[in-house]
Amino acid sequence: MRLVDAWPRDTRRERALFEKLKDAYVKARYSKHYRISKEDLLWLAERVEKLGQLVQDVCQERLALLASEVREAG
Repeated sequence: MRLVDAWPRDTRRERALFEKLKDAYVKARYSKHYRISKEDLLWLAERVEKLGQLVQDVCQERLALLASEVREAG
């Protein structure tokens, strides 16, 4: 699936950053100790942007396919 491509997991750092993003949902809201560097935040922001674009592409392709099927069904 193409959506997985938004989050590279080839290196230990990439896997750690993904975990940091998952932790952010709870820890950034409820813990005074959650920290993230500007560099890490920028990297994650790029990944989120890529994920958003991939989601949009997949949805548009699916909608086009459904529209084509409706036209063919008449």
